[in-house]
Amino acid sequence: MRFLTADYLFPLYRNPIKEGVLQISDEGKVIDIIDHRCKIDFKKLEIYEGILCPGFINAHCHLELSFLKGEIEKGTKLVTFINTIRKKRHNYSQQDILKSIDDAEIEMKKNGIVAVGDICNNLDTIIQKKKK
Repeated sequence: MRFLTADYLFPLYRNPIKEGVLQISDEGKVIDIIDHRCKIDFKKLEIYEGILCPGFINAHCHLELSFLKGEIEKGTKLVTFINTIRKKRHNYSQQDILKSIDDAEIEMKKNGIVAVGDICNNLDTIIQKKKK
């Protein structure tokens, strides 16, 4: 059993709880939300700076284009965006593309993303999707 606490706990179904606690089972499931860390033995607490909140969902992603990170100017029109992809996609090896897909997934996980709706136009991400 774990007791996780942070500066704020964001349960989403109610207002944030200052120094709230998540009680987590050994299987990793939330058992309870406790209103304040003072209600739990201090030695049992895992204390974090910042916030605890549910995982984020990236509802529309193109992992296959991760290799173009930083290569396309922000705020371009769709036609410019597509033309830039067409021009630059052949400048990268398959190894570079697969590495950037892996790096992008690692970055998403580090940022709290727990599920992804990945839009695929080729099979470049299939290896990544087969990983557990």
